[in-house]
Amino acid sequence: MKIKVWIQSPDNASFNESDIIEVPDCISDDELEKEAQSIAFNHIEWGYERVNDENS
Repeated sequence: MKIKVWIQSPDNASFNESDIIEVPDCISDDELEKEAQSIAFNHIEWGYERVNDENS
């Protein structure tokens, strides 16, 4: 089966990416969610950093 994995940003209308991927027909909902999440995260870079109150 093929599924379309997409990502959008509510803050940036021009940020819209998608991929169509093939997955086994017998994939469970949990496995499907993990696979889609993995594909979606391939489209973005993210991170975090600690911020001290005095640096804010």
